[in-house]
Order: sequence, then structure tokens, then C-alpha cells
Amino acid sequence: MPLQYLIMVGAQFAYVIWVLPCEDSRDTANVLRLLADPAVPAEQRARIAQAVAELRTRPVVVALVAAGQDEEPEVAEAALTSLCAIWQHDGVVGEDLLLKLTGQDQDRARALGVKVRSPW
Repeated sequence: MPLQYLIMVGAQFAYVIWVLPCEDSRDTANVLRLLADPAVPAEQRARIAQAVAELRTRPVVVALVAAGQDEEPEVAEAALTSLCAIWQHDGVVGEDLLLKLTGQDQDRARALGVKVRSPW
């Protein structure tokens, strides 16, 4: 009986440590692909841009910077709003990401009062 209990606990531990993070990363990657896909309706991509801001990871920020240059103004505005929220929370922005934005959007990010940091 104790051996079965240990096997069950070990299996649950392995699931939490190994399987769930892999599934989460695949789900996040799929969502970021949808954000970049012009075939997806602009309204849905704008909602995605707002929703992924909570994650605040480097791949999310890079995807939002790319979405900030989108042809659809609704998507671009949602992405830039999410970026500003992330950068304001973190208090710092990578110079490499800031340089990918347009001049007006760079001014908007600098107006937040965040530090601009070189990635190197």
C-alpha cells in the first residue's frame, strides 16, 4: 500500500513539474501565432493582445512589439497599450524593443518614466 501511494504521488508530481509547463508553453505559442496571423479577425487579435499582457514574458513582449506595427489600428493600439502596461509595471524597457517601434510610439513609452536598458 505505501508503495502504491508513493507511485501515485510521484506520478502527480511529475505531471505538475513536467507536463503542465510544456502544455502551457505550447498554448502560449499558439496564442502568439494567432496574434501575428492577419487571417484572424482584428477584434479577436486585439483581445488577444490585451489578454497576453498578464504574462509579461520576453516572447509575449516581442510579439506585442510586432503587433504594435500591425496595419489594423485596433490591434496596434491594443498591443501598444499592453506594452505600456507591462513596461510601467516592470519599470524598464529593452532598448532593442523600443527601437522597433515608431517614433511616436517610442515617445509614448518614454513618457511612462521607465528606464531604457541596453539588452547587451
